[in-house]
Amino acid sequence: MDAARTLFSTRGFASTGVRDIADLAGVNSSLVGRYFGSKQGLYRATLEQVLDITPLLQVERRRFGEEVVSLFFGAEDAPGPLAMLILSATDPEAYATTVELLREKALEPLARWLGPPDGEGRAARLNILWSGFLISCRLMPGHHLSASGNTSTRRWLEQAIQAVVDEGGT
Repeated sequence: MDAARTLFSTRGFASTGVRDIADLAGVNSSLVGRYFGSKQGLYRATLEQVLDITPLLQVERRRFGEEVVSLFFGAEDAPGPLAMLILSATDPEAYATTVELLREKALEPLARWLGPPDGEGRAARLNILWSGFLISCRLMPGHHLSASGNTSTRRWLEQAIQAVVDEGGT
C-alpha cells in the first residue's frame, strides 16, 4: 500500500500500473489481485487509509486549527491524499471512488464532529480551505507557502480553520 500511495500520488491512477506498484514494493504483481482484486481495489484501499480523519477528530476542539496546521506543515514530504485525488480525477472509475471515499471517510465524519449548525456546510468550507492551501503549498513548484517557517500564513490558516470550527459555538 505504501508503494501504491507513492505512485498514485506522483503519477495518478491512469499512469500507474500494477507491475509498477509491485516492482516498487518488491513483490510479485499477482499479489495485488490476490489481496485487492484489482488496481481499482488497491486504489480504494490506499485511499481509504489516507483519507481516514478519525484520529484528527480526537483533537481538542479549541486547538483544532493549530493541530491541523501543524500536520500540514509537518508532513510536507509525505505522499498524500490530495495528490492522489487530483492526479486520479481524469479516470472515471477512480474519480467515482475518490468522490465516494472523500465523502464517506472525511466530509461526513467531519460534519458529524462539527455538529449543528450546518455541520455539512462547515465541513465543506474546511475542505475548500484545506484543499486550496495544500494545492498552493504542495503542488505549485517554488511557491513561498511551502516554507514551514512562514509564521503569518500559518497563523492565518490556524485562525481561519478555528473560526469555521467555532461557528458551532459548542
